[in-house]
Amino acid sequence: MPSGRVHDAITIVTAIAAVPIAPRIDPTPDWTALGVGIGAYLFSGLALSPDLDVNSRAYRRWGVFRFFWLPYEVLIPHRSWLSHSWVLGPLLRALYFFLIMYLLLRLGMSAIDAWIVPIDESEILRALERELRLSLLTNLTWAQSALIGLVAGGVVHSITDAFVTWFKRTL
Repeated sequence: MPSGRVHDAITIVTAIAAVPIAPRIDPTPDWTALGVGIGAYLFSGLALSPDLDVNSRAYRRWGVFRFFWLPYEVLIPHRSWLSHSWVLGPLLRALYFFLIMYLLLRLGMSAIDAWIVPIDESEILRALERELRLSLLTNLTWAQSALIGLVAGGVVHSITDAFVTWFKRTL
């Protein structure tokens, strides 16, 4: 299995390489969508790595917030089919990340409601859901690019692991 530095380098180099390749695939690329996709790819490869279940560079990168990944570490064994699958792994980690963000939002709203000023939490959540839905519908290409980037970041990691493991076994 490659080191964290190798994974990071591959993620960054492949993200940079995608920029000049885009106009060759589509002569009139949507540069914003490409930027969203590359940003999601970098986030997936560097922050939502399949190695979040061990003391890896990606895990340490979360700093004081790395404790958010403890339930993931307990539930998903390292290099399992769930963490290193090409599509399910990245989507699972992204879903887990958004679930943690949602829980933090709920905790923050509850704290504001209890200690600062009364707020209607359910109305805020409904408004947030409406805005999120509207943003996704009006920027569907961006959402698709983000999804492709999230999945691709995990795929490249898993392919690299599989290749290095195969290479070591054949030597």
